[in-house]
Amino acid sequence: MLLFSFLVGLLAGSLYFGGLWYTVRQLSTTSRPALLLLGSFLLRLSLLLGALYLLTSAHWSYLLSALVGLLLARTLLIRRWGPKGVTRDA
Repeated sequence: MLLFSFLVGLLAGSLYFGGLWYTVRQLSTTSRPALLLLGSFLLRLSLLLGALYLLTSAHWSYLLSALVGLLLARTLLIRRWGPKGVTRDA
């Protein structure tokens, strides 16, 4: 079940941050950017919160596993779509 929760988090994170990336790329082509941003945010947030809510009813460790998957998805998508040639000093 922990692996399933991790995969749910990974999928939810990919949908959330992939949707954000797609929305930002579409802003220059739309006639109503504010409506696009608001609609995209509400849709992405409702999907993410719905997935996390289903996991919280079982046990807190499943939620933690899903959050790790969500953060991994964020990290992977930043590396894939982030700026090229920029060094990040920590």
